[in-house]
Amino acid sequence: MVSTLKLTKIQIPNSDSDVLSFNSSTGIMTFHKDIQGEGTATTNLQQGLAKAWSRTLANGEGIEDSFNIATLTDTATGKQFHTFTNAMNNDDYAIHVTNINDNVEQSWADGETVNGFRSNSYGSSGFEDEKHSITTFGDLA
Repeated sequence: MVSTLKLTKIQIPNSDSDVLSFNSSTGIMTFHKDIQGEGTATTNLQQGLAKAWSRTLANGEGIEDSFNIATLTDTATGKQFHTFTNAMNNDDYAIHVTNINDNVEQSWADGETVNGFRSNSYGSSGFEDEKHSITTFGDLA
């Protein structure tokens, strides 16, 4: 037998403090408390999640897989511009870039805007086209 539970919020017992609320018109669920992970560490669910990630082809010709990355543009050798599907709140978000090649000496992101950023690959012979894996953390708009 299948049951259905319909509610708009969950509260702490003997309190008016909401733990979880649901907006029935938008379908948005909001956590109002931190989530406990391993041991005694806690995390804020909204702040603790990656807001975008992708794995891109070497010369910016395509995206192998992604979340919240709409397009990829090859701007120059070793440089790719990642455009978000959903914009960030500001340009102060954190980006981690990894190159999938042992020949690359440096990888980094720059040119951050609310709509996207550029990833770069630099090797012993200068800028090089390489596969990138990126992860972005911050607040969505």
